[in-house]
Parts: sequence; C-alpha cells; structure tokens
Amino acid sequence: MKTKSLVTIIGAGAAGIGTATALKRLGIEDIQVIDKGEIGQSFLDWNTETRFITPSFNTNGFGFPDYNAITTDTSPGNFIDKEHLSGVDYADYLQQVAHFFQIPVITNETILKIHKKEDGYLLSSEQNDYETNYLIVALGDVAYPDVDKVIGSKHGIFYTNLGDYTHLKDSSVYSIIGGNESGFDAAIQLARRGKRSIIYTHTAGIDSESSDPSQSLSLYTKGRYRKYADLITIHSGVKIKEITPFEQSYYLTTDDGTVFMSETPPILATGFSNVKSPLIKDFFDVKGNRAVLNEWDESTLSPNLFMVGSQVEHEGVILCFIYKYRQRFAFIANEIASREGISIDEAELQLYKDYQMFLNDLSCCETDCAC
Repeated sequence: MKTKSLVTIIGAGAAGIGTATALKRLGIEDIQVIDKGEIGQSFLDWNTETRFITPSFNTNGFGFPDYNAITTDTSPGNFIDKEHLSGVDYADYLQQVAHFFQIPVITNETILKIHKKEDGYLLSSEQNDYETNYLIVALGDVAYPDVDKVIGSKHGIFYTNLGDYTHLKDSSVYSIIGGNESGFDAAIQLARRGKRSIIYTHTAGIDSESSDPSQSLSLYTKGRYRKYADLITIHSGVKIKEITPFEQSYYLTTDDGTVFMSETPPILATGFSNVKSPLIKDFFDVKGNRAVLNEWDESTLSPNLFMVGSQVEHEGVILCFIYKYRQRFAFIANEIASREGISIDEAELQLYKDYQMFLNDLSCCETDCAC
C-alpha cells in the first residue's frame, strides 16, 4: 500500500506529537506521524525508576506552559497529578494530546528505508510505502546509546536497560561510566537500595559551575545526590576507553592505560546520539555526536528534511529539554507553510509566541544568573 502526505513525522514522542499538533493548529492538515511502537514508546521504554528531572507545574494561565507540556494549553502535571512524572505517566499524556487534537498516527510501523526523491522522500516499511514532500525526524535519543568511544561496550549494561534494578548481579560496589544525569541517577537508585557505586567520568556534572542545566546536573538530581553522597564515589578526570571481561570480573581501562576492576558489568551512562540510527545517518552531516542543521533545523545535506527534539543544537545551544525544543515546533511548521504558500492561522501562531513556544533567535539563549 502506498500513501502520500505533505508532511510526515517519524517518531510519536514529545517532539513528534508536539510538532504535529503545531502543524495542525497553524493550518497544515495533510500530515501523518509514524512510529515503530506506540505513541510515547520511548517513554514507555524508560527505566521504571526514572523520573523527569524537570518538574511539571500548571503555570499555563500566566503565559508560560508547564515545563513538560508540548502545547500551549495542556499540562502533564495537572493531567497526571504528579510533579516528577515517570515514562509511563508521560506516554499517557502524549496519547491524550494526540487523541484530543486528532493527530493521525500510524503505530507499530517500522520504517526500514528512506529514499530521496526529486520532490521529497519515500519511506518504506515491510508492506507499505509513504510518500512525503517534507520529512521531520523526531526519533528522540533513548534508543541510540552513544557507546562508540568505549571498546567492548557490549560487556556493559546501558542505563536504559537497567529496568527496576532487581536483575543486577549482587555486588559490594557497582561501576558506572559517565558522570552526567543518567550516571548520577543510576548511582542514586543503587544508593536507595543500600548499594555503593563508583562513577568514572572525565568531568562530573555535580562539579560544573555552569548555570545551564544542559551542562550541569539538575537541582532535582543534586538534591537526591546529597542525600546519598556517602554511598557514591566520584572518580573524575578519567576516560574509560575499554571494557574487558576477566574471569568473573571486568577490567576498565582508561585512555592513559590505568586499569580499574569492576565486580559486575559496568553501567554505561555515556549519553545518546540519534544520528547513529541507520535510518537517517546518510541524510545528515555530523559534528561530534549531533546532526549539523541550518537555521530552520533542516539537514544541510537533504532539503526539506528537518529534525526536532533533544538532539537539536545550534552554535553550542543544546535544546535537550522539552521546554527548550518545544519552542521550535511552531517555528518549523511556520517555515513549511511559508515554503508551500499556505496561509496559516495567525491567531494560533501568536498564541505560540505569547506562550514562549516560538523561538526564532537562539542568540538570546543565555543562562547566566546574577545570583
């Protein structure tokens, strides 16, 4: 079966459903969203113990939506009645948003290949083809761990596979590679169970003096860390480059040849990178572990192919939280409407602007604080 639409979005998470909603509200109806799982699948796949580090609080009536909202007029905190939501909680919220705004979502459909065409793109699954003029990648990042710099990473356990921690081999101390949010969260969850851990990291988020939450630990994580600090050792200034199994243990070798011993498979909290997806890797230039994008969040290699979500970065500004990257949903929708000559709903666009959800100048995104 072959279908055709003006805009196709791959990924039905926060970025995908949020962008689809912005497109519809601005007046672009010919859209479809495709996901290999359910709506909010990446959140459904979260560890059961993981919580949002950004609090949800209904501030919508005062010109700034709930930090974790993807529209101007919804609040996941109010909907779920929690401040720090789980992945399941947030997936429930996304499903309700998609239903309320009647977003056309095709679930459990795995796109196997993207083909560039003269007038757009052809997406192929096992049984179906989808033609589209504009393609928006909203893959998220949880499914794409950034482990390429660690030889033997297959011998470790990636953070997103920790589940409820009950399946971990019992040990007197656990090794964690990576010193940012996921690394500290793993250490905190282990400490809650009375377990000690060592975090091996080049730089630790807890030591950062930056006020940018993209560069340092969140206040939520800092507070939890202080409660369990006695059970958590931070080994800064090291880069683990290789994991080698040895009898019933594991050698962790640094880039300068120093070797540490781990009683159990080390926990990998080394970050994420969606450009590692084989589906899109040939359509984006890459710098570091992120896609290179132009001023419209569009691929510099493939015209009319956009990226939304936590992997978007511009000149050092990392849009890694929902309250950041949601400010580009309506921006991209407005750009597509402009290219197609579609008259948008100006009142809806103004609403996005009034509610701090339309960012077109990233030079203003400084986070320095006076105190």
